[in-house]
Amino acid sequence: MPIRGWQPPAISGIFICRRTMKEIELKSVNKFYKPDVVALEDISLSIDQGEFVFVTGRSGSGKSTILKLLCGQILPSSGGMWVRGEDVSALTRRQLPYYRRQFGIMQSDLGLLKEQTVRQNIELAMRATEQPLRLTKKRVEQTMRTMGIAHRADHFPRELSGGEAERVLLARALVTDPKILVLDEPTANLDPSAAWDLMCLIDEINRTVGLTVIVASHNREIVSIMKKRVITLAAGAKVADEKNVIYHTTAGDIFDERRVLREREERRKKRQSN
Repeated sequence: MPIRGWQPPAISGIFICRRTMKEIELKSVNKFYKPDVVALEDISLSIDQGEFVFVTGRSGSGKSTILKLLCGQILPSSGGMWVRGEDVSALTRRQLPYYRRQFGIMQSDLGLLKEQTVRQNIELAMRATEQPLRLTKKRVEQTMRTMGIAHRADHFPRELSGGEAERVLLARALVTDPKILVLDEPTANLDPSAAWDLMCLIDEINRTVGLTVIVASHNREIVSIMKKRVITLAAGAKVADEKNVIYHTTAGDIFDERRVLREREERRKKRQSN
């Protein structure tokens, strides 16, 4: 459904001072779960406001980890991270929930509640951010119409198609008027037609509303055809950051992963010998 003319209601922000004009900055970010388990290694990148960026790579390459770092669901082991000018490492535990309100999050582990209707599932996001009841009703109805799911408002998740369920998840991510939309494998459970339908909708939201969009995806056909900026990860390391990327096989991924692991092991042995 076209969304031209849709302007989501503004919500008050908590970030006033801007460090830079960049929306997101990571400098030498590392994430270790154990001393010998590397989730992310020496990641540096910046993302401008309104950019559409794919993060891709093989399973276990660090795609989900980098999204969770951005959203404040986990914190880096070391390195610097700034989002909309705010130094994330300086945030207190009390400030983190307000920091997370900047993000619209669509993740597989944040699925729909089976015993709640479409409307109730979307309302949950508004309640979590303590929005007034009158505003909640207005925004939920508006967002359902925008996503083309208003006619399914009183249906339960089991009564939805895969594409409809993903639109509900997207509506829940958008209803709070986020500044950054973060999507983790949004097309993983969809057939090709439904996947393209959803990605075209996300692309239109990016172009029309100007939201910064970050999508983790292993669907190389979608990544190639959409011709956006693509950050490629292998074994937790950034191995490419390009635009208009066209992928043909997974051979490059396997090569990059083995190279990163080999170089990491060589560095480890060198440290032990010194």
